[in-house]
Amino acid sequence: MANKTITMLQIRRCLVLLQDARSVREIHRETRIHRETIKSYMLRCQRSGKSYEELLSLSDQELSELLHPPRTTQQPDKRYSYLAERLSHYASELKRRHVTKLILWEEYLQDQPEGYRYAQFCYHLEHYMKCHEATMPQVHLPGDTLQIDFAGDQLHYYDAEQKEWISCPVLLCTLPYSSLFYAEPLASARQEHLIPALNNALAYIGGVPKNVLSDNMAQVVTKPSRYEPVFTDLMEQWALHNRTNMQATRPVKPKDKPSVEKSVHIAYQQIYARMRNERHLSLKSLKYHVGELLDKVNHRIMKAYGQSRIERYSAEEKPLLAPLPVTAFTYKHQTVGKVKKNYHVTLGEDMHLYSVPQSISAKRLR
Repeated sequence: MANKTITMLQIRRCLVLLQDARSVREIHRETRIHRETIKSYMLRCQRSGKSYEELLSLSDQELSELLHPPRTTQQPDKRYSYLAERLSHYASELKRRHVTKLILWEEYLQDQPEGYRYAQFCYHLEHYMKCHEATMPQVHLPGDTLQIDFAGDQLHYYDAEQKEWISCPVLLCTLPYSSLFYAEPLASARQEHLIPALNNALAYIGGVPKNVLSDNMAQVVTKPSRYEPVFTDLMEQWALHNRTNMQATRPVKPKDKPSVEKSVHIAYQQIYARMRNERHLSLKSLKYHVGELLDKVNHRIMKAYGQSRIERYSAEEKPLLAPLPVTAFTYKHQTVGKVKKNYHVTLGEDMHLYSVPQSISAKRLR
C-alpha cells in the first residue's frame, strides 16, 4: 500500500541487514519494503554520523527522533492570514439581502489585489460558516410529541382498469423518544385522507401524546408563523377530539422535526427499497405490505440502545400516553347545494345526484 507507515521493528530489521552488507535488492525481497524507502533510510543513517551498531543500541524513541527529524514549520500564507481576520465579517454580510459571494469577493480583491481567486475564496468562506454554524441539541421527553410529515418520494400501485400507475403520498408519524414510527400510503394528501391516516397512527401507537408537531403543510396550517401559526378548523377539531395540542415548526426549518426526517430516511431504506421490484394492483395491497415491513423495522434492535423501538416504546413511553378516545374522529364535510327541478342536488366532490326530501322540494318549488 502506498505511503504505508514503516514500523520501528521493520526499520531495525533493515538496519540489521544493512549491517550485514546486504544489497538494497536483497533487503527488498526479504522485508517487502520498497527499494526507494530503503535507500531513504540508508541516507538518513549516513547523515546521522553513527554506525549501524550504534543506531541499533538506541531506544525506539531515540532512533525515531534521529531518523525522523521534525519538519520545519511552513510559514503561514499571508493571503489566508488577511482573509481569516475578515471571514466573520463576510459571513455576516452574506446574510443580508441581495448580497452574494461574488460581490464579497470583488470587494475583497479591491483591498487585496493579490488575494485568492474566487473558488478558493468561496472554499474558505464556506468552511468558516460550516464550522461556526450553531446547532441546539433537542431533548425529547417520552410521550410528549408526535412528529408528522409526508415523505418526499411517493409509492405507486398499478390500476388495471385505467392501465396506469397511481402515485400515493406516504405519511410518516414518529415518537422522537423511542423512535417508534408509523407509515401509511394515502390515496391523496387531502384532508379527507390525512385525517383517517392520523387516526390510524394513534391507533398503531396505542395512545395520544401531549402534542402533535407538523410542518407548515397546507392541510394543517393556514397561516405559517414562527410564534403563532394558525391551524385549519378541521385540525383544531381533530386535536380537541383527541385531547392533544397542535404545534407547527418554524417556516423552512426541517431541523425542528429531525426525528421524523430520520424516519423518512429509514423508510426509504427499509420499506421503499425492499418494494422496488413489487407490483401492487390496489392501494389496499400497498398499505398491507407497507404495514408488514413497518412492523419489522420497529422490531429491529437499535445498536444505540440494545433494544428495539417497540421495546423501548412499550417500557418507557406507552405508560405516559393519554388513552385513545372511545370513538375515532370522523371526517365530515358540509356543502350547500341548489335543488334542481328534478328534486335532486349535485355534489361537486363526486358529481352524483342526490334526491332531497319532499318537504324541501315543495318549498323549493314555491
